[in-house]
This record gives sequence, structure tokens and C-alpha cells, in this order.
Amino acid sequence: MVVELRKTLLLPLDDRLVVTWEFIHPEVSRSSLDRCLRRHGVSNLKALLPQEEGAQTPPYKTFKDYPPGFVHVDVKYRPQMPDQD
Repeated sequence: MVVELRKTLLLPLDDRLVVTWEFIHPEVSRSSLDRCLRRHGVSNLKALLPQEEGAQTPPYKTFKDYPPGFVHVDVKYRPQMPDQD
């Protein structure tokens, strides 16, 4: 019953724990509820949320490849301090 609540309500663990205490079993612990959801494969809330059809993760960019023997160095100029010339 707790697994079906997870699938339909899509609540975080602490909110589900309160619902479980109130309506199902008042003596269940947070860790036992989490273990039950992990056992049934519904512990990850992000995996249960519906995905948009057009939404995709952007591809990761790689660093620019330089020819061998070339070293890229970034130089940052610091502001001049009042006591420096």
C-alpha cells in the first residue's frame, strides 16, 4: 500500500512518513519505510516524475584539444594595491 502511495502521490519521504503514521501504521520508522521503498524500486522521486517529451539533458562539452607541447595558461591581472607603485 505504501508503494502505491509513492507512485500516485509522488511525495517526499518525510511527507509519506506522516501519511503512513496517520492512516496505515503509527509505529513505522523512517528507515524501515525507506528500506521498503528501495526494495520495491520506487525510492528515487526524480525517476518517478513524468518526463516531458521534448526535454533532454544538454550534452556535456569537452575541453579543447591542443597539439602536444602546447600549454594553455590563463593570466589574471589583479588590481593594483594603494601601497604599490
